[in-house]
Amino acid sequence: MKVINVRLPDKITQDIDKLAQKHSLTRSEVMRQALTLYLHLIDNVGTMLRPMAFQVKPSQITYTRRGDVTILRVPTGHAIVVGSTSSGAIGPKVMDKVKVDGRVLGKFLARVALMDVTATGAFPLSLSVTLGVEKEPTGNEIIEGIKREARTIGLDPNQVIMENTEDNFETVQTGAGLTVIGFANEDELRLGKTCPGDLIVAIGKPKVGNEVIAAEARGEIADLKNVTQLSQKKYIHDIAAAGTLGIADEARIMAYAVGRQIKLAEMQGLDINKSAGPATVVLVTLDRERLEDLTSLMRKPINVVGEIL
Repeated sequence: MKVINVRLPDKITQDIDKLAQKHSLTRSEVMRQALTLYLHLIDNVGTMLRPMAFQVKPSQITYTRRGDVTILRVPTGHAIVVGSTSSGAIGPKVMDKVKVDGRVLGKFLARVALMDVTATGAFPLSLSVTLGVEKEPTGNEIIEGIKREARTIGLDPNQVIMENTEDNFETVQTGAGLTVIGFANEDELRLGKTCPGDLIVAIGKPKVGNEVIAAEARGEIADLKNVTQLSQKKYIHDIAAAGTLGIADEARIMAYAVGRQIKLAEMQGLDINKSAGPATVVLVTLDRERLEDLTSLMRKPINVVGEIL
């Protein structure tokens, strides 16, 4: 007899333990019997019980768009989530309009795309970096910034990042793009969970261009860690990163996605129509009774910007 180590989700482990307790069996015995039964069924029933992932056809995949994110649902109960972002004329080159270090550019490129994907409830699996600059030094600096941001949510950059640079021609202005591919169980997606009466709350202030770096130092903008924190709270319904469209338009998209209208609040000191640049604001929907829980969780500016009707 051989010993095999298996990693299982907490839910499956809990179900195994319940069965073991109910029938006075050990956890190992429950797993052994389950595998024995499954293998027997596979041998006798055939393709009916084979993993559906090997039978999925392109025509069975459904596509949904939310902002810069595409969600591909497959009939296995899973979803592939693809998010992308780009940047032009921002960087360290002579013709760039906004001068920033390559590492800073890389950090915000990664932050935008990773926030978009993780906000849906998906876990990022792959980052594809396409740079319109030479590899050394500018490309490597941008990629280093991307790697640092990826590490903040536990990703191993050496495994998940693919890169491509422009080494045929000399460039005088920075251009960059990033695509993130994530994976999720469909029932864990944070899409369409907003309810009538929910508040729409903005975390962070909209900043763009040269405003962003100073605002981050003051703790005024949302970041990737905030999204991962929010995604772990069941009282948070939907999450969306607000970028170029601004708070108001992103809030409307959240409402329209569930077939509802929105009543926007009259704001003072917060421009809800201003571009939020590289995802400097995160929007969430939640029951108004849980607003205090949210304010105690976040250490960033928080404003109620509207209500779902």
